Amino acid sequence: MEQDESRKVRNRDIPILTQIFYILKEAESVERRGDWTYERLFAITRRVTGMPGGGGNAPGMDGTLAEVEELNNLYGERVKECVHALKEAERILNGIPSQGMRTFVQMYYIDEVPKKEIMAELNMTEWAFDKARESIEKAETMKMVKWKEKYVVLAKEKE
Repeated sequence: MEQDESRKVRNRDIPILTQIFYILKEAESVERRGDWTYERLFAITRRVTGMPGGGGNAPGMDGTLAEVEELNNLYGERVKECVHALKEAERILNGIPSQGMRTFVQMYYIDEVPKKEIMAELNMTEWAFDKARESIEKAETMKMVKWKEKYVVLAKEKE
């Protein structure tokens, strides 16, 4: 979000959706640390030769193997959290009847796209953006949002 202070919202789906971004970032971080540790392990094993010299693993190899195993377990836990959170977010998004609102919610609350970029991509004025965000944040859930569609088909008149 663009503001430094906490926004007070009534919609209980918003905190669930906004956590997706951070859960994915945490999983990426664990994955990067695992890759770095694995590369370190590879560097250690590269130095091991067939020459006599006491045998055994290269110095530090056991500790690095333990780190790799620990990071793999942590990564597995984070991936499970991601899958669970993504399923919950998908359930919430699928409950939104309006494609326009789904796109707005995805961009603003999940992907954290800046306001100006959303306004440009969705062809919204600042007033329309603020009204859309306000209607989402004041509803109890995403299903209860009163979304103003840009175009509405008129009902057929009786003759």
